[in-house]
Amino acid sequence: MNANQEKGLDMVIGRLAGWVSLAATTLLMACGSDDAATDAALGGELVITASAEGLGANGYAFPPGPGQELAFVDGWQVRFERILVVVGSVYLHDMPDKNPGNQGETGAEVERRSGPWVVDLAKPGNEADKGGAGKVAIRLPIQDLKGMFDLEQRYAFGFDLTAATSNATLVNVAADDADLQTMVSKGLRVLLVGTATLKASEAQCKASKDGYDWAAVPTPVRFRFGLSGAVSYRNCQNPDNLGEAIASEEAPRGVQMLPNAPTFAQITIHTDHLFWNSTSHENVPMFNQFAAHAKQQNGEWVVELDDVASVPLSPVTSSSGAAIPWRSCVSDALYTLPTTPSEMTFDTGGQPLTNLRDFVSFNAATMGHLNADGLCYVEGVAH
Repeated sequence: MNANQEKGLDMVIGRLAGWVSLAATTLLMACGSDDAATDAALGGELVITASAEGLGANGYAFPPGPGQELAFVDGWQVRFERILVVVGSVYLHDMPDKNPGNQGETGAEVERRSGPWVVDLAKPGNEADKGGAGKVAIRLPIQDLKGMFDLEQRYAFGFDLTAATSNATLVNVAADDADLQTMVSKGLRVLLVGTATLKASEAQCKASKDGYDWAAVPTPVRFRFGLSGAVSYRNCQNPDNLGEAIASEEAPRGVQMLPNAPTFAQITIHTDHLFWNSTSHENVPMFNQFAAHAKQQNGEWVVELDDVASVPLSPVTSSSGAAIPWRSCVSDALYTLPTTPSEMTFDTGGQPLTNLRDFVSFNAATMGHLNADGLCYVEGVAH
């Protein structure tokens, strides 16, 4: 990963500050004599699950319902039919706090399990596998992660999303699934399939500039967004951990096994990243930039990432070449409508991104988390 990518990923691979003392770091290594394994209390069980959380499973309602974390501020309701994800491997390293200033640096690898496993996160999960994040999740069939852990230390947790293969382990996907075959043939690690429906009325919305033909925007629009290339999420922060996080980080790194109950590590996929207008976190999702490039196919309006490969980012334009204004269909309390510039202009964070397809692919590389919101060190950003 180059310096520009590190800047664009912002808090994910961050500019982490602050240092812990040598004594504090030593305590995490659970050492007492020359033979740490002899002194350690071994045990625990690690259960690996995957989830797209409620927004993935139930979609983004518009208007947003009570307690809904996010909504498409430009008036669209988005539902997912498929959220197919390929988990290539999961792994643990010791010393997650080895370098407080570099989240990507850990100690030695202590355990690894390799797949790949293909899971559809749009399907219902098991309430018992919700994990510490409090969300229904789907358990991955990863065995033998039990009774081997030092209960007095945290382990750096990481996972890879990789291209689908014909010999992958299918968790809740059929071997003859057409979308799975597409993923294998195109080397996709993620495939999102769904429908966006414009629910806001003209009277509910306001735009940053007059003169745009909003009546020409098609609805509903089916989308098929496939992402290729491998991405690694290393040494993730964990909101389930107790204690203080390293300065400038949101949660302590790693997982620590419970002695008398399973410890859950939930691979969490945030679907909203594909619909952002900036490379920084804490964005709101929008869909107008995709609806403006939908094409008719078998009687439906359809858009894929290849359809926006030539769409510029400054400003974002429609299929007719017209600059698209910002549009808000929610209250000012939920979203402040930009006025300068008056057209949709996406913030690349200094990244060398020139078109909407590459912009989406870059943001999608940060969609992997641990236990809901735990930020990971990201490697292998794919365009």
